Amino acid sequence: MTDLAIPRVPSRRVRIVALDIDGTSIRDDGTVSDAVVDAVARARGVGVHVVPCTGRPFQVGVGAVAERLGLHPRHEGDVAAQAIVRNGAAAVDLPAGRVRWEEVLAGAHGPAIVEVIEGVGATPVVEEAPTAGARMFTWDDHLAHPAAKHYAHAWMRIDDIEPVPHEALRRAALRTTWIGACGDYQTTRAAFEALAPFARGDDPVELFWSGTWLPADRPNHVVGVRPSHVHKAFGLARYAADLGLTLADCVAVGDEMNDLEMLREVGFGVAMGQAQPALKAVSRAVVASNQDDGVAEAIERFVLPYA
Repeated sequence: MTDLAIPRVPSRRVRIVALDIDGTSIRDDGTVSDAVVDAVARARGVGVHVVPCTGRPFQVGVGAVAERLGLHPRHEGDVAAQAIVRNGAAAVDLPAGRVRWEEVLAGAHGPAIVEVIEGVGATPVVEEAPTAGARMFTWDDHLAHPAAKHYAHAWMRIDDIEPVPHEALRRAALRTTWIGACGDYQTTRAAFEALAPFARGDDPVELFWSGTWLPADRPNHVVGVRPSHVHKAFGLARYAADLGLTLADCVAVGDEMNDLEMLREVGFGVAMGQAQPALKAVSRAVVASNQDDGVAEAIERFVLPYA
């Protein structure tokens, strides 16, 4: 498809809007603007379902953002009143935070993946499944690479990450939605290569490496390991199916590389103004930044006229 053939407006009725949180729905100071709240209310007022779709776990402020956006359940068990969390690995009910479903790594993989990460000198980070407690674990501070805390902070988890002995880390990996290998560029590249066999065979995992979009001279890099095909588009597709809809019925708005599959696979993907070029390249439109109410602009331009 040539660039001229790419639709610049939705080609069908919009039924769902998926909103990333950090760098998208909220400003840099963590607040949600009145303009965004008003735009979300107007979308819901014409029958569009609005769902947060975030890398955060639910307990890290997702409920509060959803409440500010006015996403209250109309009744107990309302299928529309939920959030997609953990980059598509789980869904929770609003506002109670009850887990609807979760996708975890095959149990036999977790400890073996941690062992491979340790073997190349990278620092493992293990994120528990929501039903297991939803904590994050890594090595003690004097052993862990600074990248572990760097990414915990970036993912709003700096208060949740717990240092544990090596064997405890392996036990935590028995039920996990995500394992990370943290370190510098060269060490994480070695981890990416060493973990490649887990992406093949029975119960394959999916790998992503920050070195594909961050320069080699950046001090903090990570390899992420997740169940195969589990990303925000996966979680959003499950949400849509519960409503009798598909990804083609969705507009999605995001700003970071963990939004890439979602923006690429929905009916109409919108990148925030401050997004990286690689994300803008897979999107159908670019709006203002999170500081300048880009979500409100996206809803005004690409949702309300097509609802």
